[in-house]
Order: sequence, then structure tokens, then C-alpha cells
Amino acid sequence: MRLRQAFSALAGTMLAVTAATVPASATVLPHTLRAPGATLAGANFSIHMDHDQKDRDTLVTVTIRDLNGNTAARISSTFGQWDQYSDQGPFQLAILNHTSWELLKGSQTTLRIDPHGNNHIEPNLYVDLVFSDGTHLSSDCPQLDLDQESRQIACGIS
Repeated sequence: MRLRQAFSALAGTMLAVTAATVPASATVLPHTLRAPGATLAGANFSIHMDHDQKDRDTLVTVTIRDLNGNTAARISSTFGQWDQYSDQGPFQLAILNHTSWELLKGSQTTLRIDPHGNNHIEPNLYVDLVFSDGTHLSSDCPQLDLDQESRQIACGIS
């Protein structure tokens, strides 16, 4: 009984604090609530490196494809050396198609490396897609494992 009263009091306090700090005119769009016809307006990726470093001359390509396999956004560069346990980015992808939210939800992000010689990396990839209505979709791909033998991996967008 006391626990229920404590939760009730806490909920009332949180509601009062929220009401006092968020203007009545503020519009908040939840992550998945989108305006009809929302299209891709921006895309970026960030990487956290684990264990191994990326050599300065290893080419990195990040590609966003829609459910039909069409390329929506892409970036490809060597980006210089990435040391182990470092954070890199965010890097802006070029928007190639202003693809709809519906065609990108459930689609894929592809990370590819093209090393000169041997290069083994274990990155954690995060991709953020921003749409014309302010909503977002993302890829959060932890503990990837790429090298000269296994150059490419795909992960879902949600």
C-alpha cells in the first residue's frame, strides 16, 4: 500500500515538473510518429573503434538502401587513421534520393572496408537518418568484425 502511494506521489511530482518545463505550445513527435510523405533529409554515421585500429589508407563506405534496393545515401572515404578505442564522426552522408520514411523503415545500412593489404577492425557503427518532418530512424550495429577477407556487413534500420 505504501509503495502504491509513493508511486502515485512520484507520478504527480513528475507531471508537475513536466508541465512547468515544457511550454504548452511545444509539439513533440515521438520517434515513430511521422507526417505522411516524410522524406530523407539528412544522414550521418559515427563509429566507436574496439581493439584494432583502422589504417589511414583503408577505404570505408557506408551505404543506406531502401526496401527496393535503391541507394538513398552514401559516403566513401579513407577518413585517415582511426585509433583503437576512439570515437569517430559524425560524418555526413550524401543524400542521393529523398526516400520516404516507409521505404527506409526496416531497410539496411551497409558498412564496407577496402584495405590496402591487411587491416582488421572491430567497429561499433551508429547511423542516424533525419526526415523532413523531424523524425529519425537509426542503425545501431555493435561489435562488427571486418577485415581484408570479410569486407562488408549489413545491419537493419529501425
